[in-house]
Amino acid sequence: MKKYVLLFVLLASVAWGVEVTGIGGGNYQSWDDGNGNIGSGVGLHAGLLGGIGITPSCLPVYIGAETGFLIQSAKYTWETGFGGVDLILKYNNVVIPVLLKATLKPSGGFHIGAGLGPSFSIHTSGATGIGNDNWNSMVDIPEDDLRTDVGFQVKGDLGIKLIPTLWLKPSVTVQLTGNPYSPITQERQGSETTLYFSVGLAIKP
Repeated sequence: MKKYVLLFVLLASVAWGVEVTGIGGGNYQSWDDGNGNIGSGVGLHAGLLGGIGITPSCLPVYIGAETGFLIQSAKYTWETGFGGVDLILKYNNVVIPVLLKATLKPSGGFHIGAGLGPSFSIHTSGATGIGNDNWNSMVDIPEDDLRTDVGFQVKGDLGIKLIPTLWLKPSVTVQLTGNPYSPITQERQGSETTLYFSVGLAIKP
């Protein structure tokens, strides 16, 4: 009987929370091919994230998980060393993060969060070419050369209450990907780092 009472007390001390966030922003990515050549560029992203977690009544911390999807565009330029001729690459991706998150609640209207976990970058389309910023004359990447890369994300965000159920959520995310697949060499090589600078609106019932 005692253990059932303790279980009831434990369940009563936990409040479940659900959060849905629409986000958008810019991203910067760099790709080191492992041979000392680094391609880099900027892009945009937008998506929808959902989170669920618990807040122990004795602690001002929300512990949970977050996932969803981002539609991302990414561009890269590698200097070839032959005058003004550069190698360029453009990707359109669906990025799916799966993060464990903890959120500190110093006040009712201001939260600080951090999360980490794997991310899956599904390349839906892409194109390559040669020429300094010559993005309009590129060759599409064959579907067989569009692979899924697995990376790791570390995320930090802030929550600022606007009204009782609506929050402003700026965030910065670092995504690290080891041995991404290159459609140019048709092999996995080097490493990729992506920075996401995002602003979101979150609904917390």
